[in-house]
Amino acid sequence: MRETILEVKNLSYRYREDANWALQDVSFSVIKGEWLAIVGHNGSGKSTLAKILNGLLLPQDGTVIVRNTVLSEETIWDIRREIGMVFQNPDNQFVGATVKDDVAFGLENNGFPVEKMIQRVEEAIDLVNMSSFVDHEPHHLSGGQKQRVAIAGIIAVRPSIMVLDEATSMLDPIGRKEVLETVRRLKEERNLTIISITHDLEEVAAADRAIVMNRGQLLAEGTPEEVFALGEKLTEIGLDLPFAAKLSQSLKQAGIPVSNIHITDEGLVKDLWTLYSKM
Repeated sequence: MRETILEVKNLSYRYREDANWALQDVSFSVIKGEWLAIVGHNGSGKSTLAKILNGLLLPQDGTVIVRNTVLSEETIWDIRREIGMVFQNPDNQFVGATVKDDVAFGLENNGFPVEKMIQRVEEAIDLVNMSSFVDHEPHHLSGGQKQRVAIAGIIAVRPSIMVLDEATSMLDPIGRKEVLETVRRLKEERNLTIISITHDLEEVAAADRAIVMNRGQLLAEGTPEEVFALGEKLTEIGLDLPFAAKLSQSLKQAGIPVSNIHITDEGLVKDLWTLYSKM
């Protein structure tokens, strides 16, 4: 039986009484071990949602439940032990002089014994393939390496859920690929639940399921393939389809019978190869 690890019920929030709702009656759930992408343009409400999930803001209406614990002023620290956040700019998260010092920071704050802390730090750094950089200064690493160190710091504490809050938006294509591959591997090896909050539909392609936000409301929900099939509805709200999805749509409109709307270049190439090998 699939376990619901996080549930958002009728969540609403606005920053001033005379302002529009940043979130309005948003409901969804997350299954343990899945990767959920929450995508939307600037002002869609996804950043407000990220702040609420980590207890930086509290719901004005509705509830957030993590492992049967309802988010409130009294339970904020319990929730934060369950949810680890990786932010847009990793430089803002670094506090240690070296990679190993930085990964150890969260464990020190939680009072872990030194022996256990050393073991967890080594394990977490190895999991993100940064063992060769343990004595390096985090600020001197590449963007992708910095985010992998930030992920190691989260993994060492062993939360149930890892939230990536625009964590790849400042990276070049190589760094973005490094981070997404690391996250995918951790999800599979650790059964870690991933929530990635992003405006980049390329990142959505890596997820198991996606939610599209627009003007504080949930616009659509489904697999990446189902979400990308919305096509023009996504571009109308300011989102840009990945190249493979746009090309798939153009080929279908031109009468070329590709099997579906592809979310990756590899899938489209394979489909075209299969199609033309039969001709």
